[in-house]
Amino acid sequence: MTENMYYAAYDISNNRTREKLIRTLKDAGFERIQKSIFCGKISSQQKKDLLEKIKQKMEPKDSFYLILTCENCFGKIKTIGQAFDKEYVSGEKKFDIL
Repeated sequence: MTENMYYAAYDISNNRTREKLIRTLKDAGFERIQKSIFCGKISSQQKKDLLEKIKQKMEPKDSFYLILTCENCFGKIKTIGQAFDKEYVSGEKKFDIL
């Protein structure tokens, strides 16, 4: 099963809706890299399932973006300030929870 790297970004004003969306992204294996930006690797079928789940939670005024990025492009991310751990988000490194 081939997986692709995606960024998920959203603008949702309702707290309850936003929390449901955050839980859905985390359940799909996405990691939060900013307040409203997540990153994760999923297959084509997982993408379809995720988008359907999110569509059911969204309100008409909300916005959600799922942006495909290739492995090479992901490695070329430039950050300023405190950055996220690219190896952890890409699944190359795992952290143990004590």
